[in-house]
Amino acid sequence: MHWSAKLLTLATILATAGSAAPTSDLHCKVAIVGGGVGGLHTAFRLGVSQGSDVCLFEKDEQLGGRIHDVSLDEKDPNAPKFGTGARRVMETQTLLFDLAKELGITLETPSDGADLINARGNFSFTKDHLKELAYPTLPATPVPGKDHETWLYDTLRSGPERANAGHYPDFRSYSRAVIGSESYEFLRDVSRFRADFDAPIDARSYLDYLDEEWDTCCTPSYPIGGMSAFIRGMEAKARASGVQIFTAEAVNSINKAGTSYQLDTKLHNVSADKIVITVPPYGMNHIKGDVVERIRRQEQYKEIIGIKVVTIAQWWPENWWSELKNPGLDKNNQIWRVWTTESCINFIEIPLNKYAVDQKVTRSVYDDDPRCVEFWENTAKVSMAKVEEEIHRGLEHIFNNNGIAVPNHVDIPKPLKTHVQIWPDAWHWLRAGSTFTNKDIAEWALNPLPGEDVALVGEAYYINRSGWSDAAYKSSIRLLNTKYQMNLPTGVRVPLKN
Repeated sequence: MHWSAKLLTLATILATAGSAAPTSDLHCKVAIVGGGVGGLHTAFRLGVSQGSDVCLFEKDEQLGGRIHDVSLDEKDPNAPKFGTGARRVMETQTLLFDLAKELGITLETPSDGADLINARGNFSFTKDHLKELAYPTLPATPVPGKDHETWLYDTLRSGPERANAGHYPDFRSYSRAVIGSESYEFLRDVSRFRADFDAPIDARSYLDYLDEEWDTCCTPSYPIGGMSAFIRGMEAKARASGVQIFTAEAVNSINKAGTSYQLDTKLHNVSADKIVITVPPYGMNHIKGDVVERIRRQEQYKEIIGIKVVTIAQWWPENWWSELKNPGLDKNNQIWRVWTTESCINFIEIPLNKYAVDQKVTRSVYDDDPRCVEFWENTAKVSMAKVEEEIHRGLEHIFNNNGIAVPNHVDIPKPLKTHVQIWPDAWHWLRAGSTFTNKDIAEWALNPLPGEDVALVGEAYYINRSGWSDAAYKSSIRLLNTKYQMNLPTGVRVPLKN
């Protein structure tokens, strides 16, 4: 069964790690806890000047964290890879393009395809047409040439009531007050991320995130080798500079020890002058010791909430979707993205970049609705055959006899492989009613324990870019520029707001 859950992996590794006493002593000037994007980037950059004085500890057997790519043939290390987490880089994410060039990574930038949207019993190729079909009471867009979704978001982001956003219980309450309940339902239904609208998240924080998200435009590019190509490239350079990297070695505890710090793993007693913790709150809740306990008591830490997400990738004997088209378009008319509110499929991605097209792979499910995540998690525990049966039913509903796509019917074969990925904390928001801003959290993360050499790095601590690996890079760069006197490009286009 190809089912992976970081929740289960973490529990297993921690249980194993706790069964053996440390076998050797190790001193590091900088100890980095966590080998995801933020931790590895920090190690890669520090390694240039500090070499073997930098140590990185990762609980999993491989680095990358939520950058996790899988292959049809897992036994072949050279097999092409497909992302179960991050998949793409947007054109305004200059940090990633610069890093790709530095690491020798090739990016593919395919033309877009056609969207297919299914809500309230209706199918449409555009959100505005869906509005006419399924939301007839909504007013016409008052700005010529602007689509209704963009106009609604502009109203939320730039309207006069935004100044009072911090007074609302959550983003849902703010949205309903500003644009009305039916407009709120429309935005929710045409979004791929339902938890943005349903989870108890802070209105002011989310609007600040939207300001930068709206700047994340417009064309996606996909690295050949998957997003893990960035991980492999940074790891190679870090190791070449002498950085000591320990995988499958969870840090069990972090304690203050005089003027330094003591970290315990299954193999090492580690003393360190400085600590960089790059795991999100979910992972940090499994680490003991007074350092972590003092961080967990901070009000800023308590305000960060993680969103549980499921992605399901499937490899197929043929590209059965390749003829599915929007007949109203002469070019770029192959269906490549699908939204649906009528099943726990929720969102489908059909790759158009050649590296993924050649793999005959789809992201058949992408969902952050808690009920659907639970449904897929429980179904995967029953059997992969049951997962495939449920997905097949959803695909049949979406693609066959929907009344608008051509051809009217396609034969959907049995997949060669299905991979279910459960992310306990795929991305992070600030809790509803938070008294902190996204900027407050980013600044606090640089120095969560005043007077001590401890810092936090990662997407969880850079909420303005929630959900993007871009957040982890920016968090890492803030630390490196502020505390290690580097002068790295920040990639910031929309400044953090007070």
